[in-house]
Amino acid sequence: MIFEQIATGGDRNFGYLIGSEQDHVAAVIDPSYTPDVFIERAQASGLKIVYIICTHSHGDHVNGNDVVQEKTGAQVVMYKDAAYLFDIGMDDGDTLQLGVLTLRFIHTPGHIADGMCILVENKLITGDTLFVGKVGGTDFGQGAREQYDSLHRLMQLDEGIEVYPGHDVGAMPHSTIGDEKRHNPFLLQPSFEAFVDLKRNWAEYKKQHGIP
Repeated sequence: MIFEQIATGGDRNFGYLIGSEQDHVAAVIDPSYTPDVFIERAQASGLKIVYIICTHSHGDHVNGNDVVQEKTGAQVVMYKDAAYLFDIGMDDGDTLQLGVLTLRFIHTPGHIADGMCILVENKLITGDTLFVGKVGGTDFGQGAREQYDSLHRLMQLDEGIEVYPGHDVGAMPHSTIGDEKRHNPFLLQPSFEAFVDLKRNWAEYKKQHGIP
């Protein structure tokens, strides 16, 4: 498998290139601000982009779709109820074949209702659901509740699975499920109420603990 994490600009956004070397096909994830870079990287690896997959419908994750689609003819893949144009809608637990690679989709609402994570082999692309040592923004009500449930569902995955977020806002560009379970302060909270309290007081918590 070819797998590249690509800084796209914006608010330290990350996008991803996934390719099957055997089949010479690729998917790009959240190409956003630098769609041509993804096209160039795919071409350099001898890959044809057949899917554009977005972790959610916020503008900083979908704004490169039209360029990639126009230049490659790739189909746009999003959650089935996404508030954006797409060709293929995925439900929780659905899979998509990329040559010999199987992409599994996990619906993770919270940050936004149409959020989803993509698992391929031992790599989990988490969009704005889970960052390294942090989590995506939500309200303090239903959104927080959905995110809390989504995060703890992800924590049931194998600890060795690598976590690749939608933004470079952590101490490292990627992590693992095990590292997040042991070190992410949001995942260490003993209850939903404590989770929300940390969200409310995150700025002060970061200051106290020297977190950038």
